[in-house]
Amino acid sequence: MTLKSLNFTLLVVNIDSDELSLLSEELNKKRMMAPDFFSDAPVVVKVESETLNLDYLQLKQRVNDQGFILLGITGDLSDLQKEQIKAQKIAILKSSKRVVARNKVEIDSANKTVEVERRAFVPVEVKTKIHTGRVRSGQQIYAKECDLVINGDVGAGAEVIADGNIHIYGALRGKALAGAMGEKSACIFCQSLSSELVSIAGVYKLSDDLAADFVGKGCIVSLQDEQIVLSNLSRV
Repeated sequence: MTLKSLNFTLLVVNIDSDELSLLSEELNKKRMMAPDFFSDAPVVVKVESETLNLDYLQLKQRVNDQGFILLGITGDLSDLQKEQIKAQKIAILKSSKRVVARNKVEIDSANKTVEVERRAFVPVEVKTKIHTGRVRSGQQIYAKECDLVINGDVGAGAEVIADGNIHIYGALRGKALAGAMGEKSACIFCQSLSSELVSIAGVYKLSDDLAADFVGKGCIVSLQDEQIVLSNLSRV
C-alpha cells in the first residue's frame, strides 16, 4: 500500500449564521440546478466565525438530507468548536496554500551584502475539455477542473457544467453552470443566449430573469458583487 497526497476539487459552503435552515436552503438551490450532477457530491462546510454556536450533528444531517455528503469542516475554529466537531466524528480540514519555493543568494561586493531572492512557482497546467456537436436534451457534459468548449448548440433540457469557463460556439438553450465548485471569476460565453438557467459559482438566473435585450444574442455571463451580469459578446 502506498500513501500519496492528492488534490481534489470540492464544493465549499460558507456559513456565518447559527441558523442551519439557511444551509439547507443554499444546498437545495445548488441541488435543484443540476440534480444528477450534485447527487452525493462531497461538501466541505467552512465556518466563518469562531463565535458561532452550531449543532454539528444537526449540520451533518442537514447536508445529508439535501443529497450531499459532508466531507469535513474548515475555517478559523475555536478550541471549543474543534472539540464539538471531533465529538461528532467529523473531520477538521485545513485549507492548503500555494507553495512558493524561495532561494536566497547573498553576494558580498565591496563589503556590501546584497540579498537576491529567486522565487520558483509551481507551474499550473491549464486544461480544456472540447465537445464537438450539439448537446441534446437529457445529455450532460462536465469539465472537471478545467474550461469547457462546446462547438455547437446546447439544446433545451441539456446541461453543460465546468469548474472553469464555458465557451459555446452556438446557441445556449439548456442549462450552463460555470465555476461549479465555487470559482467566482468564471464566465459563460455564447453566441446566442436563450438559456433555461445560467449559473456562476452557484449564483444563477432563470430564463424569465434574463434581460430581453440579451436574449437571442451573443452574450457574456459573469459574476459581479454576487450578482449575475450580462454583457454583449464583441464581434470582430
